Amino acid sequence: MEFERLYMFNPFTIQNAESQMISDTYSKLQAEITENADTGFLISKNIELYANMNYLIGEMIARLQKEYDLLKTEISINENKQVYMQRKQWQETQKDKPPAMSYFEAMAKEFVKEDSKKLAELGARLFRFKKAYESIDSKQNALKKKLEAIRYEI
Repeated sequence: MEFERLYMFNPFTIQNAESQMISDTYSKLQAEITENADTGFLISKNIELYANMNYLIGEMIARLQKEYDLLKTEISINENKQVYMQRKQWQETQKDKPPAMSYFEAMAKEFVKEDSKKLAELGARLFRFKKAYESIDSKQNALKKKLEAIRYEI
């Protein structure tokens, strides 16, 4: 069938696609949506388009989640190393008893401050993609109900 595009993307190769290509494909699918679809065929076509759009959003969520997890791990490692280095330096240069660990942890947090900002921004981008995914999923479900209502009218 001409419009049957459900699962038009290969899950084994989609990770090789550039993010810009995914964005462009998403825009093309979005442009194909029929506004105010009132026939079973057009509604079904829209459901398929939304399914493919969600697949692309899902790929972007996977990429962002991976990037988020890697950055979060890197921040944690750098922060822990910094605590160790700050405490070691204190012990080598100071004769006084070292302050509480929270002092060194605070210094380490300051050290990873910029990466923490990047992590927050990445988390916000991830949140937006997840909300878009949920929104499209809701739209798909609404169209499925509309399609079912049309079937019963006939």
